[in-house]
Amino acid sequence: MKNTLEHISFRANWSLSEKTSNLLGQCYAYINSILNTPIRPDYRRQLLSAFLNKGALATTAIEGNTLSEKDLAQIQSGRDLEPSRKYQQQEVENILEAFNVILKELIREKSSAIISPELIRRFNEMVGKNIGEAFGGNPGQFRRRNVVVGAYRPPSFEMVEGFVKKLCDWLIQDFHYAREQHFDEAVIEAIVSHVYIAWIHPFLDGNGRTAWLLEFYILMRAGVPGIASHILSNHYNNTRTEYYRQLQNASETGDLSAFIQYAIEGFRDGLETTIDIIHKNQTELTWNNFVHDITVKMQDEGKNRKILRRIRQLAYSIPANRFYSLDEIAILNPEIAGIYRGLNPMTLRRDLDLLAEKELLKTEKNKYCANYGLLHSLLAETSVPLKRHY
Repeated sequence: MKNTLEHISFRANWSLSEKTSNLLGQCYAYINSILNTPIRPDYRRQLLSAFLNKGALATTAIEGNTLSEKDLAQIQSGRDLEPSRKYQQQEVENILEAFNVILKELIREKSSAIISPELIRRFNEMVGKNIGEAFGGNPGQFRRRNVVVGAYRPPSFEMVEGFVKKLCDWLIQDFHYAREQHFDEAVIEAIVSHVYIAWIHPFLDGNGRTAWLLEFYILMRAGVPGIASHILSNHYNNTRTEYYRQLQNASETGDLSAFIQYAIEGFRDGLETTIDIIHKNQTELTWNNFVHDITVKMQDEGKNRKILRRIRQLAYSIPANRFYSLDEIAILNPEIAGIYRGLNPMTLRRDLDLLAEKELLKTEKNKYCANYGLLHSLLAETSVPLKRHY
């Protein structure tokens, strides 16, 4: 990285290629789809918790934290990690707490703020809270000495406060949050803010985590749903080498075009994955409702209620991803294993054959899988495939 300050220009030193503009359009469409897809409250809470966990782990991992999802599950079950990793536990807990504070303020209290030096300092204070000496500075305080980050020399500490003030003034003036901010402006503001915090390096420690909190805040403030909030931090962590390469390139050229495209492409891919997860849940929910309706009709045909409850649970449990043998189905999950334990071995086969007769299951060589194809009749009909040109 170069050691002049020409790249910290507080100007829009980037251009959006046709590809970047198309990616932004796709992001907007995906977010609208997420916002307009009904999701059961319990499943939404489950998704939000899982995605915030991923975001917290990714945000800290890129700065060296080695905690895994298994470690975090242990912490959230109430069992602390060993003393030598306590500071890592505190780092992740700080990010999760910060995420939840931001969600509370923006979503539940409808209280948003412009980006200010005070807000940026507050985020750093959240990041470094209770970490102690393992945090290499005073949380929330601008650095009072010069530092070198790899080959990059950030601005002298005497310039930090002025640079942060310039950054905040520029964001207010050029990205129009105080008036009417468009989606594209918000996404680019979030990404650019992240890069500028990395460039200015206003704190002795926690600059990366502060940058990700700022990015998260701007996206959430613009209306990005909580269940999509982890995506950029996850993308940066999963493509860590490319992240540093793009950041170095932007620092050396002063041109943010390639970094913006790299970030937005990862944002688009993450939104697509999130949509797939939501659609999978919606399909399972629709399938379970369909199975219930079919088995209710079987009751009208004179089937015993107790038997129908057993058959209904069996139909709920069998996946549609591949064909399963009788032995595999018997132990699909603890509930199915408990239901059929002690029954005549032929009972399971008779139940499966009955579900196949009702076309709820497909069969192949004495194996079974859920017949989700029946749900296609519930989809909108069209005479030609839908196409979109980018």
